[in-house]
Amino acid sequence: MKLYLSLMSGFLAILMWFVFNVPMPLNLISQSSDFSFGIVYSTKQAESLGLDPLITYENILNELQPERLRIIAYWDRIEKQNGIYDFDEIDFLMNKAQEKNIKTTLIIGKKVPRWPECHIPYWLIKADSKNLEKELNEYLALVVSRYKNYPNLEFWQIENEPFYNFGNCSNNLLSVKELQNEIKLVKNLDSNHPIIITSSGEMETWLRSFIYGDKVGISLYRRFYLSTPVFETSLIYPLNPYFYQNKAKFFENIFKKEVLLTEVQLEPWFDKSLKDVPIEKQFKEFDFEKFKESIVFAKKTNIDKIYLWGVEWWYYLYLNGYPEFLNYVKENITNY
Repeated sequence: MKLYLSLMSGFLAILMWFVFNVPMPLNLISQSSDFSFGIVYSTKQAESLGLDPLITYENILNELQPERLRIIAYWDRIEKQNGIYDFDEIDFLMNKAQEKNIKTTLIIGKKVPRWPECHIPYWLIKADSKNLEKELNEYLALVVSRYKNYPNLEFWQIENEPFYNFGNCSNNLLSVKELQNEIKLVKNLDSNHPIIITSSGEMETWLRSFIYGDKVGISLYRRFYLSTPVFETSLIYPLNPYFYQNKAKFFENIFKKEVLLTEVQLEPWFDKSLKDVPIEKQFKEFDFEKFKESIVFAKKTNIDKIYLWGVEWWYYLYLNGYPEFLNYVKENITNY
């Protein structure tokens, strides 16, 4: 049933390409002049590139001085053993953001960003669904109670694209009831911070995110990677900025809830770690010109809050003789 609903959502999402991917009269679309840019940071992605995740994080904050930030609480890093919790890493991330007064979204749950998408502790992988849910709720309660009073905490994000069947998560897709229970748990512990529910910007309708979230986060991927035993290629979605703008305004007007661009693709996509791909091949897939074009494209969606994805890669390039990506963001982001 979950897989069927996911397939139906994908089919309807593609139909929406034709409905919303057209210019609308300017007088029907309010124009924003108050853009706010942020970044998404993953300790796992930094490590996969051979970087120290905490030193890299601190250096990035010092270099970019972002207004907003999304950071990821990885359950399998926090509770490596049953009932033994290590919050040192998230404490460090949250405290550094607080020192710089950066508005922070903390992403929690079992399905959170970066491959394999589901980040369940090893000792729980073979657990039955009831036991997994019980352990998850205990973990979520501890996380929310620990960080809810941070003055820089802006939003909670519960799960990541919870209804999108992507990643090594086929057996762990959330049901509506499970997501509702997680939302209820978080709201009971902290009624002061809105909850973001995210959707794939291209391959979901966004409808369920609007129903269950206080705010809706969407991804923006202009290119996607396709790998088969015979060939590999990169394809471009046939969408323009009008699509995201029109669809966001349509649902915002119905539900009276804000849309955020929570994941703007600014790194190449392969089926292996970027560290294992020659830089020349990385640039063939996603070079500096595509990087700049993607930032401009995101702004043209006219969605106010925009979070850039791939900062670990920019910093990796910076250390390896290609500083233009990080420097471009540093020098130009406030001008957009």
